[in-house]
This record gives sequence, structure tokens and C-alpha cells, in this order.
Amino acid sequence: MELTISELESRFLESLTSFKVAPSFSKKDKKSLLLSQADMLCRTAEGITFLYESVCEADEAGLFEDSVWREPQHLVPFLVGGTLLAGYPISTMEVLSELRLLAIAENRIKNPAFSAGQARAFLEDVLVANFVLAYEDFSERAWEEYAEGELEKIRLLFGLIHQHVPLESLKPKVADAIEVLSAHRPIVVTKIKRMLAVIYKQVQLDESHPEDQRLLKYVNVLYRPTSKAHEQGAPEKYRQWLAQSDKAKLKAESKQIGAQMAATGLVSDYQLTLLQFIIGHYPELTPFILYLDAHGIAEYERHEAFVAMLIQEFIVRGNKQAVYGLARVLQRNLLSRKVTWHAFNRLIRVEIHPEVGANLLKGNLLDHEATPAQLLIGGALCALGQPLGVRQGNNPTCQSARGISMWSRHAPGKLINLLIDAAMTNNVVFRYEGELIEAAAVKEGLTRQFDYSLDPVSIVLVPHLDKIYNEMMKRAAVKHLGVDPHVSVNPAFYGHWIQTGFISVYNPITGYIENFENFVRIFYASFHPEYNGGYHLIYPVPLGIFITDAKANMLGYHAISLLRIEQSPEGVWRAYFFNPNSEGRQNWGQGIQPSVSGDGELHGESSLPVHQFVARVYAFHYNNLQLEGKQESVPKEPVTKVEKLARESWGRKYLWSI
Repeated sequence: MELTISELESRFLESLTSFKVAPSFSKKDKKSLLLSQADMLCRTAEGITFLYESVCEADEAGLFEDSVWREPQHLVPFLVGGTLLAGYPISTMEVLSELRLLAIAENRIKNPAFSAGQARAFLEDVLVANFVLAYEDFSERAWEEYAEGELEKIRLLFGLIHQHVPLESLKPKVADAIEVLSAHRPIVVTKIKRMLAVIYKQVQLDESHPEDQRLLKYVNVLYRPTSKAHEQGAPEKYRQWLAQSDKAKLKAESKQIGAQMAATGLVSDYQLTLLQFIIGHYPELTPFILYLDAHGIAEYERHEAFVAMLIQEFIVRGNKQAVYGLARVLQRNLLSRKVTWHAFNRLIRVEIHPEVGANLLKGNLLDHEATPAQLLIGGALCALGQPLGVRQGNNPTCQSARGISMWSRHAPGKLINLLIDAAMTNNVVFRYEGELIEAAAVKEGLTRQFDYSLDPVSIVLVPHLDKIYNEMMKRAAVKHLGVDPHVSVNPAFYGHWIQTGFISVYNPITGYIENFENFVRIFYASFHPEYNGGYHLIYPVPLGIFITDAKANMLGYHAISLLRIEQSPEGVWRAYFFNPNSEGRQNWGQGIQPSVSGDGELHGESSLPVHQFVARVYAFHYNNLQLEGKQESVPKEPVTKVEKLARESWGRKYLWSI
């Protein structure tokens, strides 16, 4: 027999009293019972309101003691969404934590280490960082894997928070978030588009207000890119207007829509409708829609028939972002490279393996359908056109994402060939020290449950690349005892441009951080133009970094690529790098916060002042033949700055040799 709300409330209060007075040896059992009753209350509007009213008493009783939620000042807004989706009992504790924060923000709970203003700012950050979750109706098939009751808890929690933190008040932070995401030029733009859909439907924007102007820049691209598109409403009606318009009007539409895509990286249904009409009636206007410069126009004219075929057969509403990918491919003149041309012509004729096709469909989170072939070709255009738009999503596969990005930039023929193999056979083969490694024969990689909210190329390749890389690391650890496996694995996995020298701060035999000063000197002498003879990087350099939180505590290891070291527009030497995490302006502690725009970054790059960047690096490849003792001339000052930052952050986890 199902309990009424009033009965659940009474039982919760009884359990809370019992938990409060329980001796330490029975505290854990009492807490489990309390959480199970809180979980039932979380699933109704009346119940979650009651929990909010009771959270002050629960906090006083010590509910959050001996847990990661103990100190609210150390919580991270970005992590809330994943915890809410983790299932009971973690999700229930997270719900209660948010209710406590709301109570602090409303001055119902006084916390000496966390003010009401800080709590409100935290909740605002939670809503923005987890925007899709906070404003989702959970009707799409992507949510089918989660229990309905768990999703109801999330919906009710955010519904309560919305009553106290309205969407209107979030406009500055939402604009910041969208600008950061857009600056990365990700291939998968689902999050950006969902944020804009909520803003478009629920917020009245004023063109005269500066914050609203920032949001309107993006909202207009999708919903009213031109006055005629806005006037016609549905894309189908817009097409009817296009058919009745003269070339001059169509050219004006093409220029305006193309410029908006270039400014935001977003493609609308209106742009696709215009492109599909233009390619069949006025193909000479296509370069305006794609916003091509002279090089891109020459490439388009050289391959006009092939481009028209791609647009007509492979780009549909279900993968319309491929329009931007196509524009960037033409801008890079990739079709004029014989290897890329022949490989791409073969790719469009591939018979896709059934399992690969099913996986591609899993990754298409748009409302409109697309075939596996359309998703594959559209995804290939995006990966080739946007090498720095590849991301790892929620998978621990930074090495694979880094590889796809590197190959797209420097070996596009190799990337397409890998894609052909994987799409046709659901398998890839690599060679490691004379032995073949077949992905299908490897039992597992680092990923246990694959997140399909990635670009199509990653969906097809990463499951195989993950297993290949993991197997290489295992073999290297056995064959080269006491040697960092990356020394041999990275050249075998990524390719011939990986430099032959390798250095790590960590000695795997002693467990000590050794020769750190020499490590820093070699970095500066290898890559910094002021100390290496004025040279700049030709190829990306794979590096390992320590990831740290806002308190500079070490969280783990991460694979990134150093792209270049150059002076910013302000004259500061900065390291520009590719981070497949794509978390925007992370806070790594000690005032170290990578930026993605405003400091000379190209789309997709992150950057830091060089000394801050080096302070998080633990391993890298370099050209030992060109070093020639240059490290000895690197001055003491930058080395000292780097070592201080390192010792006071991740260095606290290790012993340092003298």
C-alpha cells in the first residue's frame, strides 16, 4: 500500500530525530533510512517543498557530515549534473545539497564559510553549467536510459530553484557560457542550441540592452537570421519566398546568413534551406552562403560539381551543422589534395557496417532524421574542417580525441582511411613495435560505458582507438619496465611527426619528482621562441598535464596538444593548446584560468601565460637533436616561478628529490 505524503513526511521527521540522537556506531544505518525516505519525498512537488522546509533541521542534525557535501564552499557547480544523474543514493544527497544551498541563499541557514550571496551565485552557476538538465523536459529519446523517477527528482528540484532564481537573472552568465562554447567552435553544438531555444521561448530580449544584444547575436542566427526569414516563419515558407525572389535579393540573403555563420559557428534551418535552393538555381552564390574568401572560392569553383553532390545528397536538417564543416573544408583547400580527394571519394561509397550505423543514429540527438551515411559524411566534413572542434564528451578518451584532431590537421588522408576501415568493418588495425593490434581482438579500453553525444567521426573511431591505445600502453609497460610507456606508444599511435625526445617529471621506479628544473629548462629551450633561437612549432606536441581544481588540488592526468607559443596582442608570451575537454574557462587554482578568446586564441584553442601552462605539464616530447645545450641559457627566474606553482599544487601529492 502506497504511503500518503503526510505519512512520508511524518516518517522522515521521525527518522531525522532518530538520526540526530543516534550514537556513532548506528549513524550510518540511520542515515540510509533517512535518505530512502527523502528519496520518496523527492518525487512529488509537495514532497520536495517539504524537504526544502526541513533542510535546515537536516543540516543541523549533521546529514552532510562525513560526505563530499560537507563544506559547500568546496562544491563545484559543473559536477552537479553528473551527480544528479548518478542514481540513488548519490542523486538524493545532491538534491538535498542544492536545497541546503537554496536555504543559505535565502538566509534560512547561516554558514560562516559560505554567505547568502555566494550560495546564490553558486546556484546561478549550477543552472548555467547544467543548463540543458535544468531546463529539460526529458521527452527526447536520449533520456530513455534513465529511470523515470530519477528524472522526476531532477525536474522537481530545478522547478523549485527556478522559483527563487529566475531565468531573467541569469542572462549575463548565460551569454558568457554561450560565447565560451561558441569560441571553441565545437562540432557538436547541441548544448548551445538547447540553451538558445530556452532563451528564445522563455525570455523577452531587448535590443537596446547590452546583455540582451549578446544573446540576440546567437538567437537571431537560429530563429530570425534575416528579416525575410523572420517574416516568413517556417523554413518551408521561406523556401517559397526564395523561389519568387530575384538574384539580387538572394545574394543579400546569402551574404547576411553566411556572415552570421562565420561569426557564431552555428547553422540554422534557414541557412540550409537557402543553400539547397541556391545550389540548384544560382550555384555562383554558394560561396556567399559559406562565407568563403578568395582561396575558398577558388576551391569551390574547382570542385563545384562534387560540392553540389555533397549538399544535395548528404546534408539534411538532421546534420545541418555539416554546412559549416563544408565551408571550413573548402577554406582549407582539402579537396585539392590528391590523397584527401581520393579518400573522400571512397568514403562516400562505403557500405556502413550495421552496428556502426546503429551507433551513428544513437549520436544524432536532433529532432530531424538523417541516415547513417549522411551522418558519417557530414561528420567527416566537420572533423576535417574543424580539427579543434573534436571533443571527448563524458568519455575518458582524451588520447583518442587528440589523435583525431592531429590527423585532421596534418594527415587528413590517414584519418579518412581509418574512418573507412571502421565504418565498413567495425574494426581498425594499428602496428606497435612490429606487432599488429586489432581493435576487435582487444577486450576493453579505458571507457566502460560509451557516451554517444559526440561528433560522428568520434562515434565511429573512438571506441576502437580507445582500445588500441590502452593495449599499446599495456604492452609497453611489460616490454619496457621502468620506462614511461608514452615514449614508445605516442609515436606508434599518432604518427611520424611525434618528436623523438621524451621527458617526464615523474620517475616510475622511485616514485619521486626528479630533475624538475632541467625539465622546465628543456621545455623553454625546445618550444619558447625567446630561448630556442626564434623557432615556432611545426606540428602539435602531445603533452601530459596534471588537472587541478580551484583549490589547486590534483584531480588526475590529462592529454592535450601544445599548438604554439606566441605573444598575445598585449605582448604576453602565451601557450596556445588544444584541450579535448572543452570546459571553457576552467579554474585550475592559483589564479590559473585558461581562456578561449580575447588573448589571441584561434577558434578551438585555449591559452595560458607560458609559466602557468608549464606549471601543470608533467611530460612531453621534444626534438633532442636540436636542443644543443640551449636549456643551459634559460634564466633562473621563469624556472623558479614554474617550480613554485608546481610544488604548491599537484606537487603536494608527490615526494621531490633534492
